[in-house]
Amino acid sequence: MPLFLKANITEEVCFAIWKIEESEAELTQLYQPNLAESEVLASFKVEAKRKEWLSARLALKKLFPDQHYKVTKDEFGKPHISLEGVEISISHAKNYGAAAYSLKGPIGIDIEHDRDQIKRIAHKFLHPTEKPWAENRVDKLTQIWCAKEALYKLHGRTQLIFADQLIVGQPNLQQQASGQIIESGISSVFNVQWLKEADLNCCLAY
Repeated sequence: MPLFLKANITEEVCFAIWKIEESEAELTQLYQPNLAESEVLASFKVEAKRKEWLSARLALKKLFPDQHYKVTKDEFGKPHISLEGVEISISHAKNYGAAAYSLKGPIGIDIEHDRDQIKRIAHKFLHPTEKPWAENRVDKLTQIWCAKEALYKLHGRTQLIFADQLIVGQPNLQQQASGQIIESGISSVFNVQWLKEADLNCCLAY
């Protein structure tokens, strides 16, 4: 099934993941992009990127079946939906697209595959408090990276230094933790929820 996963984290937070099993033409037929969206798609020179974009928008569509809405991006590139009181986030990775919404405030979603290369860049995004529980393991480093990407998307306003301004707590048995965004000396704390399905890591910050 193209819809890989759809679930509620809470009554007010929901997400969907689309697994790409279709051709680009099939995805386009399913989504039916408007003129502006077609221009966005045409700007992607690589077919895989166009398919990922379409799959993420199809995941979003599954969250709001039979509803008419528009998605726009602000000056920072953060997506917004034209539904009252709804915040959204979008992500994609190889062969997958994902979307999430929150009815209680900002939200961020990120999906990632495990990659050995993450060890080489870990020093660029790890906070000192995260190093002990990361243990230089690919799976745990990917969890942290995924969470920080989700927090970054939730924030959605200015550049943040991942190693200094985004801090992720160690997950509990339910794969939940807190995540901090530190800006101008002020710390804002959010919920972080991880899931792993097959070879795909998913994290939501809300």
